[in-house]
Amino acid sequence: MTHMQASDPQRAWPSATLMTFPQLFADRRSFHIPAYQRPYDWGKSQRDDLLQDIERLERLALSSTEASHFCGTIICTPQKYSQDSFAIVDGQQRITTLAILHAQLCRAVGKQTFISKLGSVRFSPQPQDEEVFVNILNGGNPGETTTLAQSNYVAAASQLGTWVEARKSNAERLLELIEHRLSFILFVLVDENEVAKVFETINNRGKPLTQMDLVKNHLIYLSAIKNWTTPSINEVWRQIQQIVSESRLSDADVDTVLRATVTAQFWPGKRSAGDTDFKIVARKLPEDTEEYEEFRKFVSFLKSNFQAYSKLRNARSTDPKDPVTRALTHLNHHDSITGMLPLIFARQFRREHNHSDAPVLTAIEKANFRLYGLRNMAARSDSFNVKLHKLANEYFVGEITDQSVISELTSLVTSGSKDGLSTIVQSLTIDDEDDFDFYTWPWRRYFLARFEEFLLDRQSFDFSKLTSQYAKSGRLNDYLSVEHIWPKNAKDKTVEEYKERQQIRRLGNLMLLPHGLNITLSNNTPEVKIEKAEAAKITLLRQNVTLADVVAKAANFVSVLQNRDDVRFGARRNRFNSKTIEKNGPLALVKTICDLREEEMIEFALNEWRLPGETGVDREFLGVFSFAHSDETFQREKEGESNKSKKNYVIASKRAASDAALSRLKARNDVMKFEGKQVGWK
Repeated sequence: MTHMQASDPQRAWPSATLMTFPQLFADRRSFHIPAYQRPYDWGKSQRDDLLQDIERLERLALSSTEASHFCGTIICTPQKYSQDSFAIVDGQQRITTLAILHAQLCRAVGKQTFISKLGSVRFSPQPQDEEVFVNILNGGNPGETTTLAQSNYVAAASQLGTWVEARKSNAERLLELIEHRLSFILFVLVDENEVAKVFETINNRGKPLTQMDLVKNHLIYLSAIKNWTTPSINEVWRQIQQIVSESRLSDADVDTVLRATVTAQFWPGKRSAGDTDFKIVARKLPEDTEEYEEFRKFVSFLKSNFQAYSKLRNARSTDPKDPVTRALTHLNHHDSITGMLPLIFARQFRREHNHSDAPVLTAIEKANFRLYGLRNMAARSDSFNVKLHKLANEYFVGEITDQSVISELTSLVTSGSKDGLSTIVQSLTIDDEDDFDFYTWPWRRYFLARFEEFLLDRQSFDFSKLTSQYAKSGRLNDYLSVEHIWPKNAKDKTVEEYKERQQIRRLGNLMLLPHGLNITLSNNTPEVKIEKAEAAKITLLRQNVTLADVVAKAANFVSVLQNRDDVRFGARRNRFNSKTIEKNGPLALVKTICDLREEEMIEFALNEWRLPGETGVDREFLGVFSFAHSDETFQREKEGESNKSKKNYVIASKRAASDAALSRLKARNDVMKFEGKQVGWK
């Protein structure tokens, strides 16, 4: 065995030495994973690769006594407090997986694994994960898992346990192969300053180094050669890993935070092909840099961003008394915030200690919904990113104020359409020839949750009810799910017969509903659904309760039409053909329900997502009315270009004379005895 002398003449360690699995732990050696390393994150595919190698080795060993398999290099550094303790720099994923597998094979043959023996554990992960890991090694109940690494241990134990159980009769032979036919090179780095540079060249088996790994080690190396001791990179990474673990952030989340950080501080423009976060950091902070302040700010900004991202992803409260958390909660439940994330991070970094002031975050939420949520803006979404990233960079470096950020967001949103009021209305309604289905709209759950919050009259809505969870059955359920008011597969076929499935696809036909009640109501008509909902012992949402009033108003209006009681809706003979009164009734009902609900939804949206300083163009939203505008009012087969606008909403100039659509909308409101909506932006 070769040795390399350390700076301390009393200590010597193996270097670049070929060893078997048990020999790694010989001479009382023990290993641990330092807190700044990423936790165990091998998935099924990586573990499958390892098991396939062992199976291949098993087949080779049948014909050759020399057959072996090389598992790679284990790189570690000696610990100052103990001559026999080493921190693993590279190899933890393989060692962790083999430790669990070795323990399970030992139990299968009635032995005790040398990795966990007599109360001593020779290989241990980060402190927060150690108890669960040791429980698994000892074959006990792992207990509650609170971090992503712990969940991965449990998944690994299950997968490996199934593999061992299927080969139980051959467990003795498999244990021998793992202990004597797997080989490793143990390499000890005495100079900690060289760890980062060595690590940059390493790829874990099946799990390449992430951008965060490469950035971290570049920063460690840079701080070492520059003798920059503050901030301590290892300590910062320990804190980041703790956030990642406790918040169960995925590799994709980590990459997202890093990319937004690099974008806001270093590179707000478009990237060239192959221009990774690590390459940009290395270019902006090269080995010969003297920019200590830029180095310090980047490390602080990165840590701050993981804290901000964790707070964002755990935000659930919309209490008006905490406007920052309220804004973060709304952003957390957006379908996408990637384009805005650098700006969110810049705001949180600059205003870190201000917990009561949230105008910038509120403006970001409004702009993000307008730019990325409204369906007719999606085609332009790519063009927004670069402008938003440049804005984030200017804000981060202090070139612009909070008010300037808000003004720039308003300018960006209104650059494509000066008439924001019409843009919102058009996006939330379906024209007659539009085949869009709001049930497929990625933002539908968020929109309906915000609508519920509005109906609660300033009370805080519990957004955790939107969180997906696995039920005991193992199936994915939601606390709240999206329900069609007029069912997609209704027992009443009126809508289908009149080729009016457009009504099913409308936003006004959707509502949030408690999951259990959703199943119960199934394909019933709105009236039956209301009865069942009222009888159910389930707490209903305000939008479920108010539906009863909407249906009652709609039914009253349809009754007026069917009985030909109001001359304002055309000649009696031209309303409902006597043979089709019964058929037209349900169709008129669902149309009116959607009209009334969309009116309220749009009124809410126009007030909620109007940006500061945004003005109108002398136009007002007056309501939604999807019927024909002539004497031949409610006979679907007679609707056409001559008597029916393709648009189902009514927007008019404040000085415009009354037109057919507006007069019929007013007539409907008169029948229902309410004034209708009137929303304009002054």
